[in-house]
Amino acid sequence: MRNKVGVLIESDFYEPEIEYYSRCFKDVGLEVHFLTRLWGNNELTFKGHEERRLFKCNESFECVNLKEYAAIIVPSGMVADRLRYTEDINKLPPACEFLKKCFADKELIKGIICHGAWLMAPISHLVRGRKMVVHNNLLGDAKNMGIDYVDSDVVVDEDLVSARTGGEHVQFAQRIIAMINCGTMLTALNKKIDMLETRIKQLEKQDSNVERHSNNKKIGGNNMAKVLIIATNYGSWAEELQAPWDACKKAGFEVTLATPQGKKPLPFKISIDPDFVDPVQNVKTNPDWVCKRCKELVDGEEWAHPKKFTEVDMKDFDAIVLTGGPGANLDMANCWELHKLIMDAYKSDKIVAALCYAVSTLVFCRDPENDYKSIIYGKKITAHPRAWDFYGPGMAMVYDVYGATEDNKGTDVITPGFPWPVEDLVRDAVGPNGACIARINANRESPQVYYDHPFITGTSVESSIAYGDLIVKVLKERGL
Repeated sequence: MRNKVGVLIESDFYEPEIEYYSRCFKDVGLEVHFLTRLWGNNELTFKGHEERRLFKCNESFECVNLKEYAAIIVPSGMVADRLRYTEDINKLPPACEFLKKCFADKELIKGIICHGAWLMAPISHLVRGRKMVVHNNLLGDAKNMGIDYVDSDVVVDEDLVSARTGGEHVQFAQRIIAMINCGTMLTALNKKIDMLETRIKQLEKQDSNVERHSNNKKIGGNNMAKVLIIATNYGSWAEELQAPWDACKKAGFEVTLATPQGKKPLPFKISIDPDFVDPVQNVKTNPDWVCKRCKELVDGEEWAHPKKFTEVDMKDFDAIVLTGGPGANLDMANCWELHKLIMDAYKSDKIVAALCYAVSTLVFCRDPENDYKSIIYGKKITAHPRAWDFYGPGMAMVYDVYGATEDNKGTDVITPGFPWPVEDLVRDAVGPNGACIARINANRESPQVYYDHPFITGTSVESSIAYGDLIVKVLKERGL
C-alpha cells in the first residue's frame, strides 16, 4: 500500500515549507518521511536557510522501498544543490540515482519545487519535453534541460508536479494530496468493480425467481434506505440541507426530517442570497439555482413538518445525516437527544454523516465504552478549516433567518464570529491515530468529502452536493 510521502532534506532548507509538509500529509492519513544521504551516520542535523532552525534526519533515501511511497518531493532552498554532490565525477550523484528510480515508477508522484529542479540537471533526459515551472533564476537551466516551461505557480504533467517558488508550498502540497486521493479512490473503485463483477457472475449462476423491480427497490421487495436528516432550528446554511435532502429524495430513499424543536428548519438569510460574498474567502457562495431551490423548499411543504429528536428512533433508519449551518453549533453540537440518536446509529453499524459545523456534534458525542473519547477517535474526519472561520474584528454573527414566523423565529443570540474553530476540535478529537482533513483550497470544482466507516463528513457549503452524492453512493453500496 502506498501510504508514504518522502521529502528530501539537507541544509539550507526553507523552514515554512518543511514544517508544512510535516503536518499536512499526516492530516490526511499519510506517513511523511524525510530522507537524505546519511554518509554512514545514524542521524544528521541540518540547518534551515531563513532562521537557521535545526532539523534532524535519520532516514536514508538509499534504503527505502519505493513501492510503499505515493510521492517523493524535492523541496526548495539549497537542498537539491547540496544533494547533487558526488565524490566520483564519473558517476551520478546518489540522489540522482534515486530520482532515476523514482521516475521509472509511473505510479509514484514526483514533486519538484523551486530550486529543486537543480537535482535534475545530471539526469535532464528524464524531464526533457515535460511541462514544468521552475524558479525564475533557473529559466536558463530549464531551457538547457529541455523542459517545456509553463508560466504558472503550480504545473502538473501526469506523474510530475512542479511549483515556481517555496512560497507556493501549500498549493503544491495540496495538489499532490489531491492526486494521491484520486489514485486511492481509483484503486478502491477498481476493487469494487472486481467485486461487483464477481457477484454478478454468482447471481447469474443462481436459479432465482426473485423479481427484479425497476423502481430501485432491493431484491426481495424490501424498501430502499430510510434516512433521518437532522437540521438546526437556529439557522441552517440553506444548501447544506438542500443538497443532501435532494440527493436522498432523488435516489428514492425514504427521508424523515428532524429538528430540535420539531419546527421547520429556516436558513440563514445570507445563505439564500446569490450576491453574498464570503468575507473571509472573498468568493460568492450561493449559485442562483441553489437559492431558488432552497426558497422553494422553505416556502413549500417538504420541510414544513419535521419530527422532534425525541419523536424518532434510530432502529427505524439506516443512516443519520446531520446538516450544517452556524445554528448547528447552538442547538445540535451538545444536544443529549441528538447524541443518543448518533450513538444508537454508531453502535448498530449504521451510517453517520455530518457536514460543516455539524461535525462539532460528532466531536462532542462521547463513547462511555471507550473512556469517553469522541466517537470519531482514530478516524479520518473532514472539518471546516480554521482559516475560513468568521473570527476577528467586525465578525460578530447575527442569526437572521429566512421565513421566520411568530412561532418560529430562530434565535436573537449574537456570537463573536463562530463559537469555536471546528478544525482544532476535530484534530484533538481524532487523536494521534486519526486525521483531520481541512483543505483550504476546497471549492465546488474540487470539493472535500470523506468516508471512514461509519462516518461520512464534508468540509462546508462548497462540498454540499458531493456530500449528498457520497451518502447515496455509500448506502447503495451497502445494498440499500
